[in-house]
Amino acid sequence: MTVTGFSLAELRAAYAALQEGTFTTTGSEPAATIPADRAATSTLPPAVVAVVGVAGGVGATVVALAVAEALGASRLVEFSAPGLSGLAAASSVELGTRQGWIIGSRGGVQLQRLASSDAVMLAASEADGLTVMDLGLWPDDLAGTRPGVLVAVAACSVPSVRRLEARLDQLKSSVQVVPVITAVPGRSLPKPVGGVLGPSIRRSAAAGRLVLVPECSSLRVGGVTVDPLPRRLQSAAGVIASRVKELS
Repeated sequence: MTVTGFSLAELRAAYAALQEGTFTTTGSEPAATIPADRAATSTLPPAVVAVVGVAGGVGATVVALAVAEALGASRLVEFSAPGLSGLAAASSVELGTRQGWIIGSRGGVQLQRLASSDAVMLAASEADGLTVMDLGLWPDDLAGTRPGVLVAVAACSVPSVRRLEARLDQLKSSVQVVPVITAVPGRSLPKPVGGVLGPSIRRSAAAGRLVLVPECSSLRVGGVTVDPLPRRLQSAAGVIASRVKELS
């Protein structure tokens, strides 16, 4: 059996077409944004949650893993370049390489990370249920797509929060976003960081969608391993998962 893969750009285009009602899988002509040689067999995951960082080192991959576990996702797909994965030591069982992807499992979540820079995302038939995508750094074309529910991650610093505000301003109002600020040293934001919250973040906070993730020194030093994530991170991920479900 041949399993069809498709690029992240094509997945986004297909998802947008589905939202617009211009793409179906009932045999009608597919939307023009889907390549003709893949339209007949390409299928979208039943649900997609995308996690993206406003910069490198903000903890987007850790948040993606924690959210995938909290949501009971079937798979977590990480798009970091080969050799730069934050999930290299996260799998409890390694399942080998398939079509340019290194496959592992962690509890009930299948972890897929790039082994080849030209690999395309495995088709949805490879995993049933919810898919969480770790997009890494914020793509330039994200503002023009509809990535389902978007979890936007920034670090607890003035520059990072300002960047988050700028990125949120670029999104269409139809995009459902859960803003997340990581490495918060206490129960609330430090005064300098809280002082630069812009209108977009404040609206999310007023709606109860802004989530603060406490600092986890063990992860900062050792990274993600096969060990369970820190309880404080799991707790925060549970809140994120609840917000995602509300918006889904």
